[in-house]
Parts: sequence; structure tokens; C-alpha cells
Amino acid sequence: MNDRIADALTIKSLGHPIRLKILVMLDINTCSVKHLWECLGMKQAAVSQHLSTLKNCGIIDSNRKGAEINYSIVNPLAQKIVATLSHD
Repeated sequence: MNDRIADALTIKSLGHPIRLKILVMLDINTCSVKHLWECLGMKQAAVSQHLSTLKNCGIIDSNRKGAEINYSIVNPLAQKIVATLSHD
């Protein structure tokens, strides 16, 4: 996949307000699903679905620590966009 198509998919994935909120939280610190759904006031299944979309697009990755899985942003373009939007 060429870079422009990959960038377009990244930007498209950021277009959902909940996914953008998740990324703003992950830009501050790695988070578990439980922490995210508690802070967002959403059901765990809904947050997991958004995390799955972000992970499948290569925007975030997960790291298991015992029974807990923490997520972090790994896509440089997504990091730049989120950082720019967070500083407004």
C-alpha cells in the first residue's frame, strides 16, 4: 500500500469522535480498555470495537502486562494530528 493511501486510511479512522477521544487519552498515557470505558462512560464492548478499528489500521498497538492489556499510539501521523488537536 502506498503512503498516501495509508495516510488517507489513518485520517479516515480519526474521523469518528469517539476514536478521536480515545487517541487524545492515549496521547497522554497508555491506557487499558477498562480505564478508557470508565473515563468515556461507554460500554466495554463499544470501546473494544473502536480499539479494534484503530489497531487494524495500524494506529495503535497493545502491550499485555499480566491480565491487563494497555494500548498506545504507534502511528506517527496519528500522533501528530492528535497532538495538534490537543493543543487548541
